[in-house]
Amino acid sequence: MSHHSRLQRLADQLNAHQSLWRANPFRDLTPAWIQQHPELAQQVLSLDDATVAHLEQHPEQTLARFAEVLPTLDQLAALLAVPDADAEGHAAAPRQGRQFAHIPGRKWQQITAFVGALGQPKAPVLEWCAGKGHLGRLISQQFEVAVTSLEWDQTLCQEGEQLALRAVLPQQFVCADALTPEAANAVKKTQHAVALHACGDLHGTLIRHAIERGTQGLTISPCCYHLTAQSHYQPFSRQGQACQLALSRDELRIAVQETATAPARVQRLRATEMAFRLGYQALIERLAPERRDEGVPSCPKALLGEGFEGFCRWAAERKAVTLGGDVDWSHWQREGEQRWYRLRRLSLVRAVFARPLELFLVLDRVCFLDEQGYHVTLSRFTDRAVTPRNLLIQAELRR
Repeated sequence: MSHHSRLQRLADQLNAHQSLWRANPFRDLTPAWIQQHPELAQQVLSLDDATVAHLEQHPEQTLARFAEVLPTLDQLAALLAVPDADAEGHAAAPRQGRQFAHIPGRKWQQITAFVGALGQPKAPVLEWCAGKGHLGRLISQQFEVAVTSLEWDQTLCQEGEQLALRAVLPQQFVCADALTPEAANAVKKTQHAVALHACGDLHGTLIRHAIERGTQGLTISPCCYHLTAQSHYQPFSRQGQACQLALSRDELRIAVQETATAPARVQRLRATEMAFRLGYQALIERLAPERRDEGVPSCPKALLGEGFEGFCRWAAERKAVTLGGDVDWSHWQREGEQRWYRLRRLSLVRAVFARPLELFLVLDRVCFLDEQGYHVTLSRFTDRAVTPRNLLIQAELRR
């Protein structure tokens, strides 16, 4: 199946099931789809905690499970397969000396997997949104190629330059905001541009600059599609525009809500915080309904140790809300826990569409590059346990 055909079929499936993923359980705990698909609702809301925890980490199993009561989901599942990147003969070198020693383990795994999938660049490399240039430094070391690393933070540029000097590698830094015309000057024709998890408009800008310059090659792992100046998604490709799949910025977030497994302690803290936030929200709906849409501020995790009342008083103070002294804290805490129980299960349904939405967005970029004269491949460069943002676009300008 061609990329263009697959993009259209994904859009068709997403439009067909839009009542399931457009409903935001954080705002509506009784979405309309519950009446439309009662068997699915019954299955979801009857799941025990252990099953929910398992399905949260295995979305492909969630899709298969829900397809038992909603068979049209099978058509969606058939569109999601992505081949693994061909990394044979390109395995990245192990850490050498101190230059990579301080990189966190999972981040290092992402970098080495990206480099393994990259293969030998056929031109000098441009590293986009480089940070300290860890990716570019490994590419330079591994493939003996010159690297230009673009980064907006002056401190990170200076630290990256010191690391490159220490490693005696041909890596130079350009300190510039990737969204400015100055950054566009760093993009050249005879170049291979790379970007690992550049967010939203950052990787989109790189793609457009590369096309304008006729850049020889690109290797990009996109991320955070909602980080864009546009309130609604503007498709890159003609095929994407023809799909007519309207996506708000909030709906773009769905594509990146899947996360790698967190430690048990982090999961417990998140459950406590969510129950507290939802309990506080329920309390505000009763005391000050006109302020129900203001949201709850993010809190320091240490605050959770002060209990539900302490959290609510802290949140109310931040929002200048008067709670009074006769609040039944046990009642509202139970209400929060019940809402979290329900929200967590309804969120599984929305999460089924995270990968399809992400794949639609990535294929739109793939089709755009294809339309602009590039030979493009799409693959997975690592397992989701290392990063769920594991889709890799490889593009080479056709001769």
